[in-house]
Amino acid sequence: MPPFAAVVLALAVVLSASPARAQRIGTDLAGLNLCLYGDCEARGAYAADPFGWANPATLPVGVLQYIDRGVIFSPAYFRVTAGGVGADIEAGTIALIASPVVIAATGVYAHADGTARTLPGIDLDLRLRTVRLLAGIDLDRALGVPGLAAGLTVEVPGTTSDLTLSVAGTPFASSREDHELNLIGGLHWRGGTGNWFMAGAFLNVLRNPTYTEVFDIRLRPTTTNAWFTRFGVSLLPFVPTGLVDRDTVVGRWFGEIRVGADMEYRNIAAAGEGAEVQTLGYFGMDAPALPHDWNPLGRCVHLFVVGGVDTQGGWGVGLGIFGNGVLEFLGCTPSYSSRPRTPALGDRTEIWSATCGVQVPF
Repeated sequence: MPPFAAVVLALAVVLSASPARAQRIGTDLAGLNLCLYGDCEARGAYAADPFGWANPATLPVGVLQYIDRGVIFSPAYFRVTAGGVGADIEAGTIALIASPVVIAATGVYAHADGTARTLPGIDLDLRLRTVRLLAGIDLDRALGVPGLAAGLTVEVPGTTSDLTLSVAGTPFASSREDHELNLIGGLHWRGGTGNWFMAGAFLNVLRNPTYTEVFDIRLRPTTTNAWFTRFGVSLLPFVPTGLVDRDTVVGRWFGEIRVGADMEYRNIAAAGEGAEVQTLGYFGMDAPALPHDWNPLGRCVHLFVVGGVDTQGGWGVGLGIFGNGVLEFLGCTPSYSSRPRTPALGDRTEIWSATCGVQVPF
């Protein structure tokens, strides 16, 4: 496509008053921030999953069963591709544990570039920076409230997402989203034999202004308002059935299989784009890859398989590699997931990821 024709097409997209077209473009570009909403893990359940940090109330639930005082370092890398657009997302978390409280800080940097299917001949470049502070408290240990935990995540204001459109290396349009307000408050409850039943919920409220320039013409600022609420349950289904016999290899294996289901309601409204309302379901499972007594590497490594699907045709699988014995301080989970969430960029979004953690007890 000649450069002039590409510029005309890009202007038509950026300035279009059609809510349908603007919504697709806006939502798809925001979809490159997948990992910030907890959607990048292969696991399908997050709100009540003791290892799903999308709900800050799961911080003390997942951590305090292994370490009462110490530090956890957790690097993560995600490779996200959608059509002709590819993104590298790097994240790092440090968590401080002092029972009954866990506090953590997470920094994320993402860079995406390529060509959107609906913008042929136009290159886009997206950079995202964010820092989040998380805190969770086990109210059971702190106040004697049976099985209850609470948590809060706050995104540090002042970080940004920057999008630039260019033709033949010459920028002609740019957009900056300021991260002004992003709060997540969550609750988690666990109970029963071996905590076989868990329930959780969280609310994510977001409000970010966006500033756009086209050929040095500053357009009127817009504001994106969004909120997500998610609730779910996870359980060890074989524990209450009596099939778990801790004296047998298979019985112990049945006792570690966990399944979960989440329901999410999301509402996104952006000026000029109308509102998007969605209800989604997530279903997931994790289990030992094989009974630990049958694992030839069981003295140093435990292996788990994780998987999940959602009601929009997304799915994912992963492998949990957790150290045992002299390596019990180390863990890593590589995974792959595929989601049909970016039709303006490509048919599906593919995500390869690896998240690791190192525990240092005091």
